[in-house]
Amino acid sequence: MNRGLEQVRDAVAAALEQAGLAVCPAFSPGWAKRYAVPVAAVGLRSGESRSDAFNSYLGRQLDPDTQAPQELYGMRLDMTLSLDIYAPADSGAAGCDQALGILHQVMLEGLPSGLRPTELRWEEAEWDETTAMFLRRGSFSCSAYFVATATEEGVWLTDFILKGVVTK
Repeated sequence: MNRGLEQVRDAVAAALEQAGLAVCPAFSPGWAKRYAVPVAAVGLRSGESRSDAFNSYLGRQLDPDTQAPQELYGMRLDMTLSLDIYAPADSGAAGCDQALGILHQVMLEGLPSGLRPTELRWEEAEWDETTAMFLRRGSFSCSAYFVATATEEGVWLTDFILKGVVTK
């Protein structure tokens, strides 16, 4: 399931970047020195699997490439991501507010179809001595829906993929 958590974190980070907000993984060492603009640090705060993958049968479909029948399975994962916004001293706490506006818009309109937002929380901006930046701690709770396919013979089950995300 770790890969599912990574898919959600990566999908949220990609949506924020597409909206023009700088993003970095939470807790990466020395990251703060690289940013002269507000940045959202995205990480996992908590998660809970809501169903067993093999108990969530969704039906059959045809493989678009081979036209072979496949069994479709689904899985739901409820989680909370940390979305802490950091802003350089010269942008002030207003930099956190500006980034929060972008973050809020993305959470309402810019996420893959497999992510259903349930709550976005944030705290007051304050000065963070460790990074020498303003910090507004935040969290984003959502339900993530994944799908996987199996061959008609049920020989193999593909990895669960976050619904609405195109894989390469």
